[in-house]
Amino acid sequence: MLAPAAIILFLFTYIPMGGIIIAFKDYAPALGIWNSPWVGLKHFAQFFKSYQFVNTIRNTLSISIYSIVVGFPLPIILALLCHQLKDNFFKKFFQVVTYLPHFISIMVMCGMILIFLSPKNGLFANILRLFDVQMPNILGIPQAFSSIYVWSDVWQNMGWDSIIYLAALSGIDPTYYEAAVIDGATKWQKIRYIDIPLLLPTAMILLILRSGSTLSVGFEKVFLLQNQLRVKSMYEETQMEKTFRKLKRLEEMLHDRMFIPVDQVEMSVWTTKKPVHEVPDRGLFGPCERGRKWLEEGLYCWFLGDYTIPEKLAEQTLFIFPKIKGYEGMLWVDKKPYGNFTSKVIQNSYGYHYCDLLTKGKAAGEQLEIALEYYSHHYVRGTQPFEEGENVFEIAYDQVDICVKDEIICNLFYDLHIVNQMAEFLSKEQFRRGDAVRALLKVHEMIDYDIDLADPVEWHEKAQKADAVLQKVLSDHNGPHAGFAGLIGHSHMDTAWLWHLDETVEKCARTYANQLALMDQYPDYKFIQSSAVHTSWMEQYYPAIFEGMKKRIAEGRYEPNGGVWVECDCNIPGGEFMVRQFLWGQRYTMSRFGYRSNCFWLPDTFGYSAALPQIMKGSGVDYFLTTKMAWGDTNEFPYDTFYWEGIDGTRVFTHTNRTHIWPDAQQLLECVNGCRGYGIKDKTVTDSRLLSYGFGDGGGGPEFEMVEIANRLKDVEGLPRTEHIRVGDFMQKLEKESFRPSVYAGELYLELHRGTLTNQHQIKRNNRKAEIALRNLEYITVLSALQSGKTISGKAIAPLTELLLLNQFHDILPGTCIPRVHDESLAQTGHVIEEAAKQMKALLADMAEKNSAIDGADQASRTIYNTLSFDRKDTVYLPIEKDSHIDSTYRQQIVEKLDGHNYLAVDGLNIPAFGSRSVALVGGAPVENAGCEAAAAFVLDGDHLQTPFYEVAFDERGYISSLIDRENGRQLKGAGYALNTFLVAEDVPDSWDNWDLDADIADKWRDCAKLLSRSVVSCGAVELRIRSEYQLTRNSSLQQDMVFYSKDRRIVFETVMNWQDDHRFLKTAFDTSVQSRFAKHEVQFGYIERATYRNTSWEKAKFEVSNHKYTDLSEPGYGIAVLNDCKYGVSVENGRIWLSLHKGGCRPDYRGDKGIHECTYALLPHNGGFGAEAVVQPAYELNIAPVVMPGRKELESFATVDAPNVIVEAIKPMEDGNGYGLRLYEAEGTSVRTKLHLTETGKKIMLTNLLEEEIETLPDEKEIALEFKPFEIKTICVLMKQ
Repeated sequence: MLAPAAIILFLFTYIPMGGIIIAFKDYAPALGIWNSPWVGLKHFAQFFKSYQFVNTIRNTLSISIYSIVVGFPLPIILALLCHQLKDNFFKKFFQVVTYLPHFISIMVMCGMILIFLSPKNGLFANILRLFDVQMPNILGIPQAFSSIYVWSDVWQNMGWDSIIYLAALSGIDPTYYEAAVIDGATKWQKIRYIDIPLLLPTAMILLILRSGSTLSVGFEKVFLLQNQLRVKSMYEETQMEKTFRKLKRLEEMLHDRMFIPVDQVEMSVWTTKKPVHEVPDRGLFGPCERGRKWLEEGLYCWFLGDYTIPEKLAEQTLFIFPKIKGYEGMLWVDKKPYGNFTSKVIQNSYGYHYCDLLTKGKAAGEQLEIALEYYSHHYVRGTQPFEEGENVFEIAYDQVDICVKDEIICNLFYDLHIVNQMAEFLSKEQFRRGDAVRALLKVHEMIDYDIDLADPVEWHEKAQKADAVLQKVLSDHNGPHAGFAGLIGHSHMDTAWLWHLDETVEKCARTYANQLALMDQYPDYKFIQSSAVHTSWMEQYYPAIFEGMKKRIAEGRYEPNGGVWVECDCNIPGGEFMVRQFLWGQRYTMSRFGYRSNCFWLPDTFGYSAALPQIMKGSGVDYFLTTKMAWGDTNEFPYDTFYWEGIDGTRVFTHTNRTHIWPDAQQLLECVNGCRGYGIKDKTVTDSRLLSYGFGDGGGGPEFEMVEIANRLKDVEGLPRTEHIRVGDFMQKLEKESFRPSVYAGELYLELHRGTLTNQHQIKRNNRKAEIALRNLEYITVLSALQSGKTISGKAIAPLTELLLLNQFHDILPGTCIPRVHDESLAQTGHVIEEAAKQMKALLADMAEKNSAIDGADQASRTIYNTLSFDRKDTVYLPIEKDSHIDSTYRQQIVEKLDGHNYLAVDGLNIPAFGSRSVALVGGAPVENAGCEAAAAFVLDGDHLQTPFYEVAFDERGYISSLIDRENGRQLKGAGYALNTFLVAEDVPDSWDNWDLDADIADKWRDCAKLLSRSVVSCGAVELRIRSEYQLTRNSSLQQDMVFYSKDRRIVFETVMNWQDDHRFLKTAFDTSVQSRFAKHEVQFGYIERATYRNTSWEKAKFEVSNHKYTDLSEPGYGIAVLNDCKYGVSVENGRIWLSLHKGGCRPDYRGDKGIHECTYALLPHNGGFGAEAVVQPAYELNIAPVVMPGRKELESFATVDAPNVIVEAIKPMEDGNGYGLRLYEAEGTSVRTKLHLTETGKKIMLTNLLEEEIETLPDEKEIALEFKPFEIKTICVLMKQ
């Protein structure tokens, strides 16, 4: 009979006791109890050492004793009273009522207590309010906690606890009561002399059992009540907070006393308005008086002095502390850059960098030449709407101190900083925080806060003892399961932004010189620098810094890892020039340092194209790091360590690191553990995160204090472990150790800064035109060299390519810089366009047949070159200065465009891919429709137009109110605005004026344009051109030619905007009848599909997205595309395509992008769904016009591809050797097998990666079989014979 009970007792009592072993282990859930490491009495020691130990034991005992004193006798009294009841029904009812509270859960009980005792709406408060009595806030009285705890427990359990006493009373022999009645005993006497004595044995047993659980006060109830009641004394908490504030103030006071002035240097001065890259000649300098100031914008002040090491400072480590006010500065020692100074943000009494290492271990009598360069800064209007920056440009000279470091104060500062943060940011439930708090309280006891009044020797002795207390806390090490923070110094350096390019060179020099100086002081310190162009500037302007970088790179301490030439924008650059960013970046570091980047380091760009993973992998880059995805304004990006999958299926391992931080306890707890929500999101994937610390953008990178603190935090219990590690090594380690990281497919869309797709129109237009100009020049360079038998060389093109790559930096191309940067960019990219055209014309002139370019009296030859990879059949516009025509049966028409020039529009020229056709122009206008099949291509009757393709109706402003496809009778205009309606909205974002486009602009759109004039300016065999002029706002207007073609389905809108508005945004609306759940938007080397509906917050956030040459909405059998020649922002919802035309942001470029701006866009309805021939090829044709040159040169196709969905994006000179490369990609998202046909082969044909490194040797044949996966990029290089 006892077996079942014994089994149950064994299973549920003894076996679980094995779990007690958890108290002796460093338990990790992933490892389980048995596999977690054994730590012995570690946790017990922590508890006994905790500053809360005494309070915890005292509170536990007081509540337990209180409970026994009150809660033990009351059930006995209740049982005695109940035993006296004679009415059985009432007795049972009484027992049930007293038993029921026992079955209420602790959670509900605590809720009831809070409700009953609420001073405002509680049960007792409402009762007392009936008698005009105010209920005191019992819940807010700490001393009342124990009474609330005990008496609520009595009410809940008194009835239940009385059961055993009632049972004992019911077992008393009735004869005792009968004898007592006979003797005349009262009820009280029966209780006193019968009930109580006979209950005592039972009561004593229960009292003994209850006393045994004195330390077992129920945690749940204490916890639930404590959260609300704040049981801990507010007085005690307030006083401790005051102590912590005093210790924080002490930390600041220590920082101001870290260096002891021991000498001074007399300086002379020279000023200039231009940056100088070496110490100026001594003859330029003059006397410099203390207190002198310079109040001039854009001024560089140079200070020069000599310092001889005195005997008292021989062999010591000396520091230089200039008391000079200036925006940024640089230290030169013996004509070499060796540090930087910044005061643009004041920290404590000084700037970011205020005291630099001067020399170590110099002998007495040795002399140093010391030079200091300071910059006064320049005007910046601001970055936020309506912000007005301060117009302060000041350099003020006081003195230059030579200092030694007070090591005792320094050590106390570093250690106090760490422990202060541990006490502040560790959870109060952690015993480890108790260690930190206890140490701080001991420091408070030991140290004198008024340092100046204390005896220096005595105070330093106390400081050493106090630091020993702190070091004891920091000497405790972690177990094996603490998180890990990879540390590396970094200074995010914008190539241009709120400063111009020339000043960026100086910022780089100051910052990198400082990093090299830190490496001299700290052997474990490592630094990452991302942009190859910055290194090239050091090579060009600061060779001493470059040599220092080269040395440290060889040691593995200075990491030139980033992969690209500049930290470029990733939405706007074309595919080929996205490749060139990697090509130039990788080739530079490989040629200078033998170093190949394995990481794409891009913390601060405004979104990341889904084409990037394939480009990265093809450039030898395996990893991607960014911080920007945490900036989104709508959704929290779900991952920080994951695989990013591009449009072609390529995956790169990706990590969201942190920048612009300190490597201290606060940041470790926040960024890794997540004490404030910024930590690792999925801790099952990894326990590691990369923290790149330091000040950027001229802030000089990490300070020496940062390195000192980082070195102290390698392994401190309670904090993640840390190690200085190169980024490439960290990413390899992270990928190897990560557990099932998620895959994120598609673009990394930044839910912020959407206005950067449109802001600064001309910069974006120049970028598109410059990319095309260089593309054409590269092809013609290859063609010319092969035609002439010369070596194929891109040497003349390289400076232009480099200039364009520079201007694709992520603040220049998006248009978010100060005015000077934008003006310089326009000049530079304008030069690229002009010089590329100049070089191309010279090459084509050399290629033309001899004397063919000479115009005769009646005839002139023109050659039209097709630089695209497919045959062109679209309309060609030949520039003419007088009435001319082609003596042929081609459809022809003279057209005057908005630029005021005349062109001969010609249909029917079939120009072969990468080939040319020549025509002869003769005098006189073309005979209308001579030899043409259609005598009347266009019929215009008032507001109705019939073309070969469409029936068109116009509204009173010339917008298209109806558009019917004649082939199938389909109405293409959907519900909403007429097609090509101009919409204007006020655009004042919440922040980031030139960057942002907020969702609430949807409430601001106004159809407010007024038609000023409208007329047909050309109608003939080729086209019908309607010219309209609109007043968009009071200040801005627009001219536009709407062009319909006789042989082309496109409706083209050639547009000139006269923009004169601030804070206004312009779109053109095409509300179509196409129903598609997704729209195709062109990106580099393909397209991305985005939802046209707004079901989720992720879809709603994409109210403005990027496109390149087209956006397409297609059903399976029909579609409409909007093409453009320089616009990158678009919004698509349902059947609506709204193309962004202009944004008038006013900060930091306060001019609002005013001026005359040109663009062309087109509406392209197409039968059938999306396809290369339907959309992609017309988009290329709109953007890349045929090249028209004087003279004759008939060329068949240089290269062709059989499959129309495979595009040759570039034909270029090879980077090394005499040869040329072809970049091809699949454009439809469809696998295909095809053939590439070449007219020129050499000694070797290779399939290469994007860096033109051989992957496979291909047959040396003019016909090459190729297979493409969707959106795959292939590079074919043809090496010619020497």
